[in-house]
Amino acid sequence: MSLKRGIISTFFVQAPTLMMYFVSSMCMTRILGNEGRGAYALLQNQVSLLAMLFGLSLSLGITYFTTRNNGDPSQVVRVAATGFLFNLVGVGAALLFIFHSSGASAVFLPAEGRHWGYLLYLLLCILAGQVNGWISAILLSLKKFRTLNQLGFLASALNAVGFSILYFARAHIGPGHGLPMVLAISLGAILLMTTVWCMVYVRVVGIMPVPTWDWAVLRPFLAFVLISYVSDLINLINYRFDVWVVGTSAGTAQLGLYAVAVGLGQLFFYIPEPFSRVVQPYLYGDSGPAMIEKYKVITRLNFTTVAVLCLALGLTASWVIPLLYGNAFLDAAAPLYWLLPGIVFVSSSKLVTPLVVQGGLIRYYLYATSAAAVITVVLDLLLVPAWGIRGAALASTIAYAALLIFQSAAVRYKMGIKVSDMFLIKNSDAVKLRLFLKDRLSALRSV
Repeated sequence: MSLKRGIISTFFVQAPTLMMYFVSSMCMTRILGNEGRGAYALLQNQVSLLAMLFGLSLSLGITYFTTRNNGDPSQVVRVAATGFLFNLVGVGAALLFIFHSSGASAVFLPAEGRHWGYLLYLLLCILAGQVNGWISAILLSLKKFRTLNQLGFLASALNAVGFSILYFARAHIGPGHGLPMVLAISLGAILLMTTVWCMVYVRVVGIMPVPTWDWAVLRPFLAFVLISYVSDLINLINYRFDVWVVGTSAGTAQLGLYAVAVGLGQLFFYIPEPFSRVVQPYLYGDSGPAMIEKYKVITRLNFTTVAVLCLALGLTASWVIPLLYGNAFLDAAAPLYWLLPGIVFVSSSKLVTPLVVQGGLIRYYLYATSAAAVITVVLDLLLVPAWGIRGAALASTIAYAALLIFQSAAVRYKMGIKVSDMFLIKNSDAVKLRLFLKDRLSALRSV
């Protein structure tokens, strides 16, 4: 599939996928209420933290090295199998420590989550998510965009159906059972998707995942991914530190409101995903002027789309949030206003990052995430106690702006690529898109 067709087809599949994730979020939030939504946010924070801590950014390395090896995934499959064993031991040990340490439990878990069932939930979510991500990275490097789109659609559909059924049956849910039921639906969908991912892997790739301990194979792979790994760990501060500060400083109920605002804004994170996903295997294999121009068209389309949607959400948030989540979440509109500009910035930076990696400047990604993390920590500690969840949203927006500015500066001054034309869409882009869509519709009518 060509770059253009991959982008367009992925983008159109993304629309219903995004809608179904939105339905899932709305139903889940109404079931849990603000306290339960805050507890759920803390648990998901642990999934993200431990998945990133033990994941070693293998997905980036899998896509990069498979693309560089002309589509041969045999070595990276062995590395991924070794990574799974590392995750199995490391994640299990970390979770046991958290659950058996009263101090760690108080920091990392909600009061409702101190039960062995939540330990099992976290372990299975992390391991299954890692497996799904690694298989996805292999399929991405092989440019199996249609398969990736279908699986993404299926995952969103499972969540939407599961949470919708639970929402309509909420009258039968006993007190205190809302969070366990939501987690059961979430875990069931993840495990079912892992089964599907593994079946697709057997059919498409079919390489036995035998671990390797050969340092000659592991060393170049780890040397590449570890810089990204450190960057991703630091970047986790940008995405998650505010949740811990709000939960500690303002309480679980305020965290529930903030989680709704963040969840609404982060729905737009799905928009750059198809662009970033499709462009990576092409960009890593071709850095010529023609490819860079195609890449810039993609970045402009992404930035403009996210900016328009964020503006529309900002104008309607005060009545959309109560309509979707109930009047109890009306106060989530205030932090959302402050957060939306940051969503535009970070969505754009998601597409700048592959260009930085392709240019051999991955250390500048580390510098950018480090600077943004320092800003996040300092501003969260200053603003959240004073301004509450609005302060957390403002801190995130400033940090996301810094992340984009630092990476754009690396592209401009280290790679010599003009960045001023990477944001707002041009008339020529709209004309090309309209002509392409017209041709595709004509082709569909002729079938």
